[in-house]
Amino acid sequence: MAILIGLLMLSACGGKGYQNMTARYNGYFYADLRLNEVLKAIDDGYQYNYNDILKIYPEIDSGVINGNKSKLEDAFKKASQVIEWHKSSDWVDDSYLIIGKIRHLQAEFGLAVATLQYINQTSDNEDTKHAALITLMRTYMDASDTSNVEEVINYLDLQDLSEENLINYKITSAFHHQRMGEVAEMTRDLTLVSDYVRNKNERSRINFILGQISQAEGRDNDAFNYYKASLAGAPPYELDFHARLNMQQVSAFKNSSDIEKIRSVYAKLLKDGKNKEYRGKIYYEMGQFEKKQANYDEALGNYLKAVSVEEPSPRQKSLSYLRAGELYYDIYEKFELASNYYDSTISVMPKDEEGYDQILKRQLVLSDFVKQLNIIRVNDSLLSLAELSPVQLDAYLDIYLDEKEAEEKEAARQEARLNTGVAAPPANNSNTFGANAGAPGQWYFANETAMSQGELQFQRQWGDRPLEDNWRRSIKESILNESGVTEEDDPALQAKIEEAKVEETGARQAEKDKLLATVPTSPEAKAELGLASQEAYFKLGEIYRFGLEKVDLSSTTYQTLLEKYPDTEFRLDALFALYSIYLPTDINRSDSYKNQIIQEFPDSLTAKLLINPRYLEEKEARDVRLQGIYASAYKAYENEEYFKADQIIRGALASFKDVDFLPTVEYFGAILKAHTENLVSYKNALQEFSEKYTEGPLHDEAIKRIEALTPTKSGPVDDEFLYSEDFKQIHSVVLMFNYGLSDKDTLKTAIEDYNEKNFKDKKVFVGWSDLDPDRKVGLLFVSSFKTKEEAEAYHGRFKRDVSSLPVQIDPNFNNFVISRDNFRILFDAGKRDVSRYLEFAKRFYK
Repeated sequence: MAILIGLLMLSACGGKGYQNMTARYNGYFYADLRLNEVLKAIDDGYQYNYNDILKIYPEIDSGVINGNKSKLEDAFKKASQVIEWHKSSDWVDDSYLIIGKIRHLQAEFGLAVATLQYINQTSDNEDTKHAALITLMRTYMDASDTSNVEEVINYLDLQDLSEENLINYKITSAFHHQRMGEVAEMTRDLTLVSDYVRNKNERSRINFILGQISQAEGRDNDAFNYYKASLAGAPPYELDFHARLNMQQVSAFKNSSDIEKIRSVYAKLLKDGKNKEYRGKIYYEMGQFEKKQANYDEALGNYLKAVSVEEPSPRQKSLSYLRAGELYYDIYEKFELASNYYDSTISVMPKDEEGYDQILKRQLVLSDFVKQLNIIRVNDSLLSLAELSPVQLDAYLDIYLDEKEAEEKEAARQEARLNTGVAAPPANNSNTFGANAGAPGQWYFANETAMSQGELQFQRQWGDRPLEDNWRRSIKESILNESGVTEEDDPALQAKIEEAKVEETGARQAEKDKLLATVPTSPEAKAELGLASQEAYFKLGEIYRFGLEKVDLSSTTYQTLLEKYPDTEFRLDALFALYSIYLPTDINRSDSYKNQIIQEFPDSLTAKLLINPRYLEEKEARDVRLQGIYASAYKAYENEEYFKADQIIRGALASFKDVDFLPTVEYFGAILKAHTENLVSYKNALQEFSEKYTEGPLHDEAIKRIEALTPTKSGPVDDEFLYSEDFKQIHSVVLMFNYGLSDKDTLKTAIEDYNEKNFKDKKVFVGWSDLDPDRKVGLLFVSSFKTKEEAEAYHGRFKRDVSSLPVQIDPNFNNFVISRDNFRILFDAGKRDVSRYLEFAKRFYK
């Protein structure tokens, strides 16, 4: 009665006590209750990954948030009512904090930040302000605003926090470090508060996480103690189970009896009915335990049992596949089998699993390894089978199909053993190349042993028959001839014949025919398989070296390639790979491969770099110098100093070799001939350039210029207007002769000597053009004279001295002066009648 009177008095006076009481119990209490219900739903719905270090906090699931929308709306409403109706109460700031948390959960990060910053700026309560900043940290984290997270951390590190806020701050800070991959900082923060966390489940999870970190770092004793601490206070069964399971991995043991005790713990866990859904995990941990003891076969057996349990977790199943693959990869070095398990791993592993990208990378490497290995096996087998006689091939296929059938039965047996939880020991196969290597159902390598076995098998089954085609078709005749009776007289004989027919026409024969169709018969088909094998060998060497990091197997593969295919297109690359492989360990062997490269591929960039490691640097310097010379020549060209430009370019071409800029200089030299010689020389130079450089923009430009020089007119041309009367251009003096009677090279040298003796001050040269190959009439021309008068002066002297040259006079012999344009016209198709030009020349030249 007194309490009721007190409440009535508080209500009547409207005091702050009344405001605090109604704000807390009518508004804030229910808002906080609804918020905590949603937080629990997030935790309950989150699947913690016990194969990895547990998340400190569960990730916020938008599906859970949407499913609890009404609770969040109710909490928001009640918190808002406290703020609106009870402004003078002490619970306003706490209600704002609830609203900030709700906005954070709903991913309304901007509104959440504004709300939480408002609390920090306006609240008079330091604890509430600190609590708001801790929530602000988490909001910035989910908004991926790392810089602001760090800023809040730096601020809170300097504050005097309450025990509750200090615990929440350190846990939130640890979560930030976990997300950033900063394990040491996360461990530091969790260690500081692990003994003080009030929520039992949260304390158990923190100790479990510290146990996982200690185990990963090899601190087994610390890990054991943390796992043991996580069991205090009756944690959720899943955490309890995994803590007890992990304790076995970090237990200290001194002798074999301790190991057996741990194995007995695993056995008890398997028998416990509550652990049915965890059987895959138990087998996995058993595998991990045996692997730690170097009992690899037992470990493999447990991994395979782990993937065979009823309804295994996809994540757990993927990890069991992965560990089996790692054994085949790292321990057994059976890369084909490893590839199978990595394929299975990737097929079921969630993409958020730690290290997924690296696992995928190895799976792709192994997949490529198997691909190249199968190309080699299949192609080598087919090429070997192509060399067998028809009888040998038929018998070989019988052996192959028998073995394939036996392997399929064995595979079925192995699968049955697997389904019963008994793993077969790994086969002692090899990743090198040899007879009968390969997976079930693949072509085997054909070798001499297999061929001999084929012949023996044939003789055992069919007797010592002659090697004839279609021998099966003679079965009936042979049987009848040997028996001396007819088919109708002897039912047993008839059955024997029918049996042979069934064997010939059955499914086995159909499969054999299908295999026969894959055997290459033409040289082209065999060559194609050989090229594919060469490429596969080279790629396999690269995979061994860079993907699998097995340098010894890489070098063996490169050597096999060079031995089997000495003329392979990959020879240079394989030799260089072997040179670089042996360079750190066997300098003599490395030098041997280096010398092979230099001797066999002297013009290759590889050889040039091996001879001179500064080759590219020096080449670039030469390139720069040549570009400078070219620039000076081009400047002369622009000033119409064509002969000067030509002399510069000729000197450059004689001085520079093996320079990237050289084609540009050569092309420019061809263009100059249009100004320093004649159009025939110009056209010939362009043609030579386009044939030397068969692609690229300069080649295309040269072709365009050649096409522009090709006459487009057709039909008869009036001789009166055939030759040009434009004499203000470069001229040449031409000597026409029969090069069947006089050696052109000897004559050319004689003219050059004549010019050196009599016209030393003239910058002329001697060129050659084949005017009429059918009649062996050619032209040696002296170029280039800048004016008509210079050419006439030279020609006057040359005519008097021509008899001293080593040339035989015949009806084709003549000499004359000609302009650049008329030289081109003379060479146009159908215009090679020199007599017409000579008539023209008599009219216009002295």
